[in-house]
Amino acid sequence: MTHATPDRADPVLALHADAKHYPGGIAALARLIGRSPGILYNKFSDSMPNYEVTDHEADAIAAAILEKTGATGYIEAKCAGFGGLFVPLPVSEAGEGDLLQAQLEMMRRFGELAHEYTESRRDGLITLDEVAALRVAGNRVVRAVYAFLKEVESQVKPGDDVVHPISAVR
Repeated sequence: MTHATPDRADPVLALHADAKHYPGGIAALARLIGRSPGILYNKFSDSMPNYEVTDHEADAIAAAILEKTGATGYIEAKCAGFGGLFVPLPVSEAGEGDLLQAQLEMMRRFGELAHEYTESRRDGLITLDEVAALRVAGNRVVRAVYAFLKEVESQVKPGDDVVHPISAVR
């Protein structure tokens, strides 16, 4: 197997797949991180065992790819390798409409998860494909919940410790 195979379970393979879709490709990324294109190509090659992409290089390449293309294959594979899930969060301050939208998205995702579970249980047996579909739906719920929480957090200003009447319901 070569590094060119887009296997999302291996972070370097995922990074290589994303790098090939970067504008200007691997050569442009190499120049961006101060490497020659030939060296970076070698680092992605199985036939060159003396070369490896360092963590520092991978982080710099992944950040450039994320900024330009939005691809997150490397970090998703890295998190999955540790049994986790990458959850991208909004970075701007949310308005009231954003909060409502995030809340509705969260509820919609919970509904999809419940629907997937109901469908998978219909015949009394849950298959591997159904578990995979449940995992996808569950990951979407987690992402929606964290996006909602981040939107809410963006509304809090430092020193804002006032309890507002609407949130003081007991």
